Amino acid sequence: MTNQKGFTMVEGLIVVLIIGLVGTFAAVAVNSARAKQRDAVRLSNVRQVQSALEDYFNERNAYPTGSALPLGDSAESACLGTGGFAASCSGDDTVFLRVVVGTVDNGLKGKSVCGTPERNAFCYASMEEGSSYGIQFELENALTQVGLAKGANCATPDGMKAGICQ
Repeated sequence: MTNQKGFTMVEGLIVVLIIGLVGTFAAVAVNSARAKQRDAVRLSNVRQVQSALEDYFNERNAYPTGSALPLGDSAESACLGTGGFAASCSGDDTVFLRVVVGTVDNGLKGKSVCGTPERNAFCYASMEEGSSYGIQFELENALTQVGLAKGANCATPDGMKAGICQ
């Protein structure tokens, strides 16, 4: 008998299978991490707008007017100045938020849409004659530790909650 060196076909298939499984698990983990990172960016952007809205309220004693306004839209709400959300704040005395950021579209299912044409967005609406507001936004994952759900959520002056803005 000859002593042959090398792998048998079964050993080769097992190695290929293990490499394939490791690659699959790595891809799933990376996709999950990316979704969580996009949600973190969305929450940070909403909090940034909330902070600017509180500054606006402190100076004007009301929140800006608007209904189903897509935040970050270059034609309607690119900045927040003394006149409220606008495409440009170049003539405003005070600018509360020079660049109003929009949502990160990747991974969203269309639970928070507004504007013309309708699109995924942070949707701002003034409520109670300017004494309150709602920013509807969507998340890819539930954040149960802070009470936010996968899908539509709402930011108000009182904080953030799961579900659509009322």
